[in-house]
Amino acid sequence: MAPDPIAFKLFGLEIRWYGILIALALVLGIAVAYFLAKYRNQREEEVINFAPFAVIAGVIGARLLHVLVNWSYYSRHLSYIFAFRRGGLAIQGTIVGGIIALLIFCRIRKLDLWVWLDILSPALVLGQAIGRWGNFFNQEAFGFPTSLPWGIYIAPENRPPDYAHAEYFHPTFFYESMANFLLFVLLVLMHRFYKKRPDRLPSGIIFTMYIGIYSVYRTFIEYFRIDSTYIGNVKVVYIINFIILIAAFLIANYLITKFKKHSLRR
Repeated sequence: MAPDPIAFKLFGLEIRWYGILIALALVLGIAVAYFLAKYRNQREEEVINFAPFAVIAGVIGARLLHVLVNWSYYSRHLSYIFAFRRGGLAIQGTIVGGIIALLIFCRIRKLDLWVWLDILSPALVLGQAIGRWGNFFNQEAFGFPTSLPWGIYIAPENRPPDYAHAEYFHPTFFYESMANFLLFVLLVLMHRFYKKRPDRLPSGIIFTMYIGIYSVYRTFIEYFRIDSTYIGNVKVVYIINFIILIAAFLIANYLITKFKKHSLRR
């Protein structure tokens, strides 16, 4: 039986599970970032100050990238561009939008950008882990048909035409959610390591670990998905992830080189 995407109705308004999960992800993400800021001896109140800008920039970036890579569809359904309740947010766009907002915020508030990127990374990946369950209720972001015991049932109206006769599919949203939870744990542990040995790691490395590791496993998971957008014969996500992975290596190299030079001067 397929899940109902509508959790309940309030004064005639449909409240969807997707929105509830996004709200939960936001609240828990802010709580995690607040705790980590305090743990890293930063001004934890800045998390609350930055939160509205992060949400606005993240949503705009996520939706903009999703619409751009799926423009062949949205060009024929312009009214769906702002239909957020239907789903359709690209996490890579969230990252870019959030970084731009954080860069401006840190300049204005005179904060260390790299430290705050580290602080916000676990919060963001935890939000991704929770938010992916919205795909379950929306019956989207699933993979190839499968006979594996953990395959999920997809209602006929949500199946792609090429797989209309299949019933059970790979729960790729679940694969990514679990990977995100594991990455969240790793990043929190890295903060603990940094707290104990601040002389061993430069600020910003936790952030580069986040975008680098995420890009790797997202690429593998994307192989199973059947709703991907292509440029020629290549999935768009592969191209985006490759660019992000290269950026992660370049940023890490820059941070480590700068950190070593600074250590030698001391």
